[in-house]
Amino acid sequence: MPPDKRVLRQYGREVSRLRHEEDLTQTALGHRVGAGKSHISDIERGQAVPSARVRAELDKEIGHGRLERLWDELTGSGREAWRYEITELTHQANALYEYQSLVFPVYLQTENYARALIRYGAPWLSADEVSGRAEDRAKQAHHMTDGVTPIIWLVVDQTILWRRYGSGTIQREQLEHVANLVERDRLTVQMVPADSPRHPGNNGPFRVITANDGPEVVYVESAHKGQIVTSTEHVSRYRMWFAALQGIAVGPDETLEALKEQIKGLEHG
Repeated sequence: MPPDKRVLRQYGREVSRLRHEEDLTQTALGHRVGAGKSHISDIERGQAVPSARVRAELDKEIGHGRLERLWDELTGSGREAWRYEITELTHQANALYEYQSLVFPVYLQTENYARALIRYGAPWLSADEVSGRAEDRAKQAHHMTDGVTPIIWLVVDQTILWRRYGSGTIQREQLEHVANLVERDRLTVQMVPADSPRHPGNNGPFRVITANDGPEVVYVESAHKGQIVTSTEHVSRYRMWFAALQGIAVGPDETLEALKEQIKGLEHG
């Protein structure tokens, strides 16, 4: 059964991105991989299924392992295809309103923090697979935070500041990264105190995604799958949950001070 159109579009966009990174025309890339310009164009637009030979050559010339890994993820169980769809929605958004209780969102993670999360969260992966995924995640995060959109408003549990994924040094680096983004006005963070008796965040993490050219949607992730919520009624409920979380969270300035206190403690710890 051939891959669905979503898979082909996502793979094609990555081929196009990597080709531009290498400063190659479609004609030049076609010569390298033994394909015509029109076929490369069709692949990039998601209009053609690349053969195993062409995929291998594309990965050799511009992917350096990334394209083969992406193809495997997109055509595997479907979980990673879902992740790439969410990544696209997130990066093209006008604004994000997110709540997290255990870790910082993937688009804010440093490479070392991401590596620790992947390594211990997926112990079946090889060291090379862990490093590859961490590098990809860090590149996506760098692209996200270097831009001016989307506007990001994040509410986190205070315990996120205390966790030591990988090591204290890795956690300090992650907190410094978040604090720097806050001070640059790229991100607004509010913290829900760990001892809050009226915590409305027991429904788990979620992300409200606002776009200029479409309705708001919500992304909800569990350990085994993700779900996009499009119902206006249910999206409005998540909006209410986010407002409730903001209502019991401390303000952005106090949250920044808490970040700095944790950073200082880790420097001397």
